[in-house]
This record gives sequence, structure tokens and C-alpha cells, in this order.
Amino acid sequence: MSEDEFAVEITGSILATFAMAGPVLTFAAVIGLVIAVCQAATQIQEQTIAQIVKFFSVSLLLLVFGRALATPLVEHSIHILNDFPTMVR
Repeated sequence: MSEDEFAVEITGSILATFAMAGPVLTFAAVIGLVIAVCQAATQIQEQTIAQIVKFFSVSLLLLVFGRALATPLVEHSIHILNDFPTMVR
């Protein structure tokens, strides 16, 4: 496997990971911002509220969209495992 092919596979792995983690992290950041604005407006300074809401909302997001989010990572993993014998030559 040449350096260029190796770089392509690493890039594919990174992009597949970002495809799964990006939407989840963005969703958690937006939920955190909304909770922070609500807490600032009501002057409730309890830090565990934001964590609990983010935990349950991200869990719900993964339950609903987990298969769609994991598809690029699973497909890339299958590609790596199928082409492994030719990659190590």
C-alpha cells in the first residue's frame, strides 16, 4: 500500500467518524445553548439541569437516528475489512 492510498483510507476514516459525531455534537451544543439562555432568563443556576437535558436529548437522537448516523462508519469499516488482504501487500 502506497502512502497516497494510506492517506486516502485515513481521510475516509476521519470523514466517516465526523459524519457520525458531527450532528450529535452540534445537536448537544444547540441544546446546551438553549438551556443556558433559559437558565439565564430565569436565573436558575443549577448546572446539572443542562447535563441531564443534554444526556436525554442526545440519547433520544441516537435512538431515532443512530442507524443513519452510523451507516458511513459501518460501510467504511466493511470496506477496510474486505480490502485488508490487498492493503497489506
